[in-house]
Amino acid sequence: MIPSFQMVYRRLLLTHLLLFFLLLVAVAQNEPKGIFLTWQQDPSTTITIDWHTEPSEPSESLLQVRPLGGEWKDASGMQFPFPHSDRTIHRVELNQLIPYSTYEFRFKGYDRIYSFRTLPLHNFQPVRFAAGGDTSHGDMFRQMNEAVMRYDLDFIVWGGDLAYANGLAENVDLWHRWFDRIKTDLISSEGRVIPIVVGIGNHDVLDHHYPGSESQIDNKGSGMPGFIAKVKQGRMEEATDESRLAKGPFFYRLFAFPGQPGYGVLDFGDYLSLIILDSSHSNLISGTQTAWLKQVLANRTHVPHLLPVYHKPAYPSSRVQPGGKRNQFWSEEVLRNWVPLFETHGVRVALENDDHTYKRTFPIRGDQVDPQGIVYIGDGSWGVSKRNPKTPEEVWYLQKSAQENSAIIVTLHGPHQHFLMINENGDVIDEYPESVK
Repeated sequence: MIPSFQMVYRRLLLTHLLLFFLLLVAVAQNEPKGIFLTWQQDPSTTITIDWHTEPSEPSESLLQVRPLGGEWKDASGMQFPFPHSDRTIHRVELNQLIPYSTYEFRFKGYDRIYSFRTLPLHNFQPVRFAAGGDTSHGDMFRQMNEAVMRYDLDFIVWGGDLAYANGLAENVDLWHRWFDRIKTDLISSEGRVIPIVVGIGNHDVLDHHYPGSESQIDNKGSGMPGFIAKVKQGRMEEATDESRLAKGPFFYRLFAFPGQPGYGVLDFGDYLSLIILDSSHSNLISGTQTAWLKQVLANRTHVPHLLPVYHKPAYPSSRVQPGGKRNQFWSEEVLRNWVPLFETHGVRVALENDDHTYKRTFPIRGDQVDPQGIVYIGDGSWGVSKRNPKTPEEVWYLQKSAQENSAIIVTLHGPHQHFLMINENGDVIDEYPESVK
């Protein structure tokens, strides 16, 4: 009996669908569930490579690496559980790399070849990176990622509020989605992976702040007034490694840097110190962290680019009253503890987040406008719903504010710093210093 045309067609269709499904599975198995590059030491000679796997995927913490066109060499690392997930985190740190060079790498059990680029040892070549915060995990995150990828970035730095999982086990899927977006958006078509440096924000921990949220503090003992007095008098107990890990169960396990105690500094060759701070999410702002910051800055007076990155703004654009009175104690603490150190030790620009707006201040010194002062840029609107900021007419320190999603494209070259602010469409919304027109 000769099969009918319809039967032959159905069989061919089913065969093609099956082959297509098998191809999708093969492609899916060609790379791990998550890929994340960062640094723990000098980015001109090191790199830290994380990848995430599920139980059915290759389980060895082994990769191969080579200089572009060179011989493959094995590199092994460690592995540990992805919090509240059946995934495994694999981590390998590579050292003694050649500055300003391209390396290729591949994971054991996977076919795709990726690459990364070490940073220059000196700033004779321009270094370009994107900065911002409050990324979230949705479509705006994707749009902003795609917008910054047009700039051939050396790296990205985000100042907290990453996946918006709030430290909760039931929100682990938000972290999966966040890493999915990084793998999809922040690897070039040629396979170059953009390294990322992260800081901690209130949506990266349980109950927003150390030791708890404002409402929790307000409902205990003498409430916020008593808490504020205790902090200012230096009587508030400091966080421990155990309390920080309990506070940020994802943050401290997912990222090699900053790691414990939640803040740190990365020194790029002889030209940039990127200072990542914790604005009272798993640590006090005052006390040990401020003493550490003072020492870090004092030891780097020779570095031309000192760039602090943190979450809660000293000069907010949304959580502020007309006239300049801050709504939150945390902003006042940054202003009281860190800003005087920035001013003493030659910081020119500080990157702030949290308010879901865009802002740039006038140069400020001694809490007043001063041509020789520090400019505060940002306010955290990479991937979140944007808020309506106060205007320069309402708040004395604001030179520019906008209800915009934004990323900051930073270029460093020799002694020069340039900041270009773009929205999710790639449109330029601000620039500092402003170009002559």
